[in-house]
Amino acid sequence: MLGLAPDPAETLAGGQHSPQTVEDLRTELLSLADTIQKFAVFAPHNRFNSESLQLVRAQIQQMPAQSLNALRAGIDPARLHARLQHAQAVFEKYSTTIPGATLNRDNANLAQAPLAPDSPGFPNPDENANESCISIAGTNTADATSVTRYPTAVILAADLVWQTADSVRELAQDACKQEVVVAGEGGNTSLVCTVADGIWIVAKFVDFAIHFCDDDLTGAVGDASYLRLGAINDSVGSVQGSVNNVSTAVSTIGTQVSNVGAQVTALDTHLTTVEAHLTTLLGVLQASVDLANQRLLKSIAVQTELMKLVLTPEGQRVIVPSILTCTGSDCPTNLLSNCTGPGGACTWNNVGPLP
Repeated sequence: MLGLAPDPAETLAGGQHSPQTVEDLRTELLSLADTIQKFAVFAPHNRFNSESLQLVRAQIQQMPAQSLNALRAGIDPARLHARLQHAQAVFEKYSTTIPGATLNRDNANLAQAPLAPDSPGFPNPDENANESCISIAGTNTADATSVTRYPTAVILAADLVWQTADSVRELAQDACKQEVVVAGEGGNTSLVCTVADGIWIVAKFVDFAIHFCDDDLTGAVGDASYLRLGAINDSVGSVQGSVNNVSTAVSTIGTQVSNVGAQVTALDTHLTTVEAHLTTLLGVLQASVDLANQRLLKSIAVQTELMKLVLTPEGQRVIVPSILTCTGSDCPTNLLSNCTGPGGACTWNNVGPLP
């Protein structure tokens, strides 16, 4: 409150301020009413009656200089201007982010855009929030279902406006009493008090409404978050059931795979046994083939020797000694290779050198 009071050094001995500073105070009081009007756009639509504020504004415009001079003794217009300038700067920064992007400075009521439909089973905070509250949608002015709460700067600025109106009301008490004495009335319904009380009431409503919307959205987000958590829990439970089914199926498949593994192991053992048996049989067969081959070679050698003997005259026939002891591959193979007949052919009495 003392932040709006003039410096003690500015106190005038006669109590009469210059007409300019008196009119400056009127200007700042009108600016206070206009600032309250601006911040009303953040309050629930169709809940703010601007007629009462317009009436207070008209009363400020009609307030006599004597009343303003009495009020000027407790309020410094420059300090009041500084407070309002800060609040108005905050308003100008964030007012364009309100869905609809249009602010009616004469009537702060805004129509609420319809809420977008939400997906079943997943609650939207906007469905639980008070639909009469306007949501700050950041830079996306088309988003009417944003759950972004009012910026802290807006709430603090609204508090500043209300605190300013409250300070004006408190500082106006002395002026109210002085005016009552001058008028010779016994009540406390002076114009200064009426104006200060009117501004205070509207500013308090706007500030309370802004806090209400912010708190309402906070509660809606909390409720929706709880419901969403329940929906997620149900979904997780459903997924868990499916996971359990999959786990059971995987376990069954694992058992089947284990059974197949055991069968493959048994088959592998059986194949190893078969392979060993086949190896043994192949060894026996190879031995038989080798023996047969040796016998064939020996038979060929014997046949060749017989041919040689047939072609050799009686009395000259001699058996190659190795024929009697060879077993196959060691049998002589050149028994008829040295014939001297025409063309090298073996004929009667022409079988080559004899042993």
